[in-house]
Amino acid sequence: MKPRTKKILNFALIFGTLAVVLLIGVNGQEIGDAVTALKSVAPKWLVYCALAYMGFIGSDALSIHYYLRGQGYPISLAYSVYVSICGAYYSNITPGATGGQPMQVYYLTKRDVPIGIGTSALTVKFFCFQFMLMVLSTLLWLLYGGYVAEQLGQNIWILILGYVYNDISVCLVLLMAVNKRLVWWIIKLCIRLGTRLHLCKNPDAVMTKCEDVLDTFHNSVMSLRRRPMELLMQMLLATVQLLSLMTVTFFIYRAFDLTEAGYWQIITLAVLLYVSAAYTPLPGASGAQEGIFALYFSGLFPDGIRLMALLLWRFFTYYITLILGAITTVWRGFRPERKTKKKTVDTDPSTV
Repeated sequence: MKPRTKKILNFALIFGTLAVVLLIGVNGQEIGDAVTALKSVAPKWLVYCALAYMGFIGSDALSIHYYLRGQGYPISLAYSVYVSICGAYYSNITPGATGGQPMQVYYLTKRDVPIGIGTSALTVKFFCFQFMLMVLSTLLWLLYGGYVAEQLGQNIWILILGYVYNDISVCLVLLMAVNKRLVWWIIKLCIRLGTRLHLCKNPDAVMTKCEDVLDTFHNSVMSLRRRPMELLMQMLLATVQLLSLMTVTFFIYRAFDLTEAGYWQIITLAVLLYVSAAYTPLPGASGAQEGIFALYFSGLFPDGIRLMALLLWRFFTYYITLILGAITTVWRGFRPERKTKKKTVDTDPSTV
C-alpha cells in the first residue's frame, strides 16, 4: 500500500470514528444544546487553551533542543518546534503512535544529526515523559483516590489496564536504553528474520550500519551520567509538557463557568484519562479517548454541555495538531534544508 493511501485511510479512520461517536452517542437535542453551550463560552478560556497547547509543544521542543545542544548538534529552537509538531502529527495519524519518532529522526537527519544521536534524544524524551506520567499519576491517584473511585465507579479497570501498560513501557525503555547487549540481540534477530523472508538483501552491511548507530545511541544516552543536571532538566520539561496538556481540560471546564471541582481534581482525572487510553492501537486513540472522556467526566459536565466540552477538549489536544502538522509539513517541503555544524562534545561513557 502506498504511503499516501495509508495516510488517507488513517485520516478517514480518525474522522470516521468521530462521526460514529457523534451519530451513536448524541441526538439532535444534544447537538442543539452543544451549540447553545458554545455560545456561552468566554473567549478568554479558549485563548488559555491555546496557550496551554503552546506550552505542550514548546516544552517538547526545548527538550529536543537542549539535548542535541548537549551532544554537540545545536539545531535552532524554531526547527525543534517544527520537529515536535511533526512528531505529534505523525504519532496522531499512525496506529499506536508508531510513526512519530521515526519521522522526527528523519527530519533531524536533514540537519546532519546522526541517526543514533537523534534516536537517543527521542528515547530520553519519551522515557522522561512516561516516567513523569507514571510518577504524577501515582501521586494523584494516592492523594485523590476517593474522588477517583467516586467518578469512575466500576470503570476503574480501564485505568488499571492503562497504568500497568505505562509501567511496563517505562521499564522496557529504560532496559533497552542501558542494556546494549539486549538491543543488539533484538537487532540481530530482526536482521536474520528479514534475511529469511528475503527482505534484507545484504545482512552484513545492514549489521555494520546498525552496529554503528547502536554505538552512537548508547554512548549518547550513557553520557548523561556525567550531566545529571541535563537529565533533571529533561524531567522538568517533561513535567511542564504533561501539565500543559492536562491543563487544557481544566480551562475547558472553567470555560462553561463550572467551579465545583478544583484544579488538581480536574488534572487528576485528565492524567488518569491519558494513562487509560495509552494502550489503544488506533491512530490518536480515536474512539477510546472520546469514550473514556465521557466516562471520567460525566459527573462534572452537565448533559447540556458535555458534548461541546468533549469536542473542544479533543480539538485542543488532538485535532489542532493535525491542522498544524499538515500545514508545517507542506510549508517546510518547499524550503531548502540547512546543515547543522557539529560542535565537539565528548559523549564516550568510558571517560567517566
